[in-house]
Amino acid sequence: QTTNAILSDEELLEKALKSVPTCQPDDRDRQRYLLHGLQAWSQLAEKYNIQYWISYGTLIGFIQRGGLLPHDLDTDIMIMFNDTRKLIEISKLNFSSTYEIKVQPQWKIFDDRYRSYFREDGIDFVAPNARFIHLTARYHVDIYPVYDFNPIYANRSIEKQESENLTAYDNDYKWLSYPRRWTYPLKTCYFSEIKVMCPAQPEKFIELVYGTSTLAKSNRKCLEGNWVKAD
Repeated sequence: QTTNAILSDEELLEKALKSVPTCQPDDRDRQRYLLHGLQAWSQLAEKYNIQYWISYGTLIGFIQRGGLLPHDLDTDIMIMFNDTRKLIEISKLNFSSTYEIKVQPQWKIFDDRYRSYFREDGIDFVAPNARFIHLTARYHVDIYPVYDFNPIYANRSIEKQESENLTAYDNDYKWLSYPRRWTYPLKTCYFSEIKVMCPAQPEKFIELVYGTSTLAKSNRKCLEGNWVKAD
């Protein structure tokens, strides 16, 4: 009779990396940072009771291969719009010697076209509401807002706080609404060996935003030592 050894967080990451293809010389270091960042975020979210779920390219990777897309440059999660306030409070704490949280100062402005960069404060983004950033390597988890209302034209004073739909960015940073049941109830899943939270019906959201072909086929391939667009 044998028992499986309990692996440390670092050992789990190294095990997961063995199944992630490389193409360029620095791929493995980048992939390692990305997985470490998502793992650190997941642990932070659990500690501070932050409700989130993986999305966009990270969710594509989960659907296609159960984990990291080998060419990805960041990871993506979603939180409800109002939970951005929690990130502000946590960012003021000495929560890590390796990571920081940067919140877009204009996060309450719904349309990112009307937001400004605050590069002197290390904020060179406008579309995500926040980033969870490695202090030295600068690889990050993008944190995008999701709304209980359509942020452009809805009258928040009369719309139900928990309507049948949620609203989020599409692939072109325009707003789209979709059924709440595609997200809730959230479920625990494993992304490259990392325990994360996933939406209830991940394929539905990805098919809506990126198209049916994205469910099975990557849009990148390795050609002569570079990641290029797939045919």
